[in-house]
Amino acid sequence: MQLKVTHLIRAFLPPATSFVRNQIMYHQRYMPSVVYTEKRESELFTEISDEFSTQQLNTRGIGKLFCERFLILLPGDNIRLCKFLKNYNPNILHVHYGVEAILFSKLIRTSGIPALVSFYGHDCTAFPKKFGGFGAKMLKSCVFDNPGVKMITAMSSDMENDLLKLGCPPGKIRIHYHGSDTGRFVMKREYTQKNPIRLLIISLFDQKKGHHFLIDAFDLASRKSSQQMVLEIVGEGPLRNEIRNHILKIGSKNIILSGPVRYQSQEHLNLLREADIFVHPSITPPNGNKEGIPGAIMEAMASGLPVIATRHAGIPVVITHNETGLLIPENDVEALSDAIIQLAEDVNLRKKIGNNGKILTQSTLDVHVKEAELEKLYDEIIQSRSF
Repeated sequence: MQLKVTHLIRAFLPPATSFVRNQIMYHQRYMPSVVYTEKRESELFTEISDEFSTQQLNTRGIGKLFCERFLILLPGDNIRLCKFLKNYNPNILHVHYGVEAILFSKLIRTSGIPALVSFYGHDCTAFPKKFGGFGAKMLKSCVFDNPGVKMITAMSSDMENDLLKLGCPPGKIRIHYHGSDTGRFVMKREYTQKNPIRLLIISLFDQKKGHHFLIDAFDLASRKSSQQMVLEIVGEGPLRNEIRNHILKIGSKNIILSGPVRYQSQEHLNLLREADIFVHPSITPPNGNKEGIPGAIMEAMASGLPVIATRHAGIPVVITHNETGLLIPENDVEALSDAIIQLAEDVNLRKKIGNNGKILTQSTLDVHVKEAELEKLYDEIIQSRSF
């Protein structure tokens, strides 16, 4: 009998959902289908909808409003979804993000199909504080205490602790990192001492990404070191103007603010190829919105770039200090400045860390390895129902 899984997501929007795409595309023993609530025209949508069975909900009007604002599916959407699931007859539901699990909570309770819910970061750090703390109560009643939710995955032990504090039963949690499609980022790299050394960050312009922290540290490193350096900041997001103004305030002519790049495009790969150091100094902002394990770090490591990052959330799971990257405390400008100088001035250290990170991502963090682990979790859920 063909094993089947239905993935429930919100939108096909890369690169933020590239990790969801990988979990759908690289199944080994399970045939996937996809239910989504927002349609975003993208290569990701085309790729998945051309190959697998899909069902769209809440395309317009009041249904979309209730879905986005109140996390409620209207009766008509529930009927259509139940019909889709009856026809597809999946063995398991895989819901991506705790917030989406609230949206689909009634379906999970009543469908009789066991569900696995994957958390990724903001859904267990920032969302619980929303609506005056009511977000946490919604997760507790709709997800953690939902009898249809048989398992919940956390990307790291740090995220597991966040879930436990919110009231998730410990017996439901499994630590599972979804992995990265490392093969798409592997490239030949020459490690040379040159002028200038190019530093790179690719991310959403969001407070938790630590751009202000990085700009201050880079400015300090540029003044302390005789090594010429250039920092390129690539991305888009709500803080773009703030970041631009901060660059203008410090007056650095060696910081380039660039626009977004299409995920996995030649431009994306060229940025990684031309860089010498990748920096991703995540911080925990006042609203508590933490990362899981940033995919940009994994992609940079897979390309052979040495990475500087912070001891934040799940990052220490994939980076061992001075072996597969450099780790510094959050918001420590001096420490980040010193790490930048250390790598910029030591080509042998860049080579050692870059090669070690590349080997790690390919051997233990590749999506093909992690997908096999994910399907074993599916098996565990299905087998537990037979007892």
